[in-house]
Amino acid sequence: MARARNIKPAFFDNDLLADIEPLGRLLFIGLWTIADYKGDLVYREKRIKAQLLPYDNCDVNKIMINLDKSGFIRFYSDGDSIYLNIANFSKHQNPHKNERQKGSDIPEYSETMAQAVDLNTLTINRDKNGIAHDNNEINRADSLLLIPDSLSLNPDSPPGKKVVVAKAPKFDFKNELLLLGVDKQVLEDWLTVRKKKKASNTKTAFNGLINEITKSGLMVSDAIEYAASKSWSGFKAQWYLNENPLNQAKQYSDVTAQNIKNLEGGW
Repeated sequence: MARARNIKPAFFDNDLLADIEPLGRLLFIGLWTIADYKGDLVYREKRIKAQLLPYDNCDVNKIMINLDKSGFIRFYSDGDSIYLNIANFSKHQNPHKNERQKGSDIPEYSETMAQAVDLNTLTINRDKNGIAHDNNEINRADSLLLIPDSLSLNPDSPPGKKVVVAKAPKFDFKNELLLLGVDKQVLEDWLTVRKKKKASNTKTAFNGLINEITKSGLMVSDAIEYAASKSWSGFKAQWYLNENPLNQAKQYSDVTAQNIKNLEGGW
């Protein structure tokens, strides 16, 4: 059953998504509406095509593989079925409480289960996921070997051929804030201040920033705009509250609904 989901304006400014073909971006949005509250769904190519792109002549498998390579979705398997997980789903969506309480029969994504899927053909790779070993007892990790300069799987690489293991998408400080609704120009101005003051843009710094913004009671977009206007390289709740004494009593009150969504898990 399809469900209503949220889409943020920053989705359209995402430079990583810009590398995905327009139909792929539309399909990605559509996946949110048929995923469960965790962002997981059973992968059935024909059903998804009929539900989300019934009037378009396209190869859903090919689009899905590109979305997986770009880190927006992740395929996995329990040995019987293929599933996909929408990365950062809980960070950007706030499913209704009834949906959460009802639960889901779809198994939750895990890195081990991800190794069960051969992305060449989107099939369960039973010889490489520990589900059914042959006499050679091939290591399950072999299913994630990639040819350098290529994102196609090559389990038959000749001896001596250099291979690399697929890596998780690199954390992008700027992109995470854009996805949380921060104005692009405001963010550019603020990042310039951070660069001049040699502030780091790590995941740890990001988590600390969000924690401070939450304490202030501001939305992320408003907090970054305020910091930029003050030429602050960071943001501390106490700095803001000291300059806005009327808000002092709100320091530890309930944060806005938007901040709650952002902290649940971020496109």
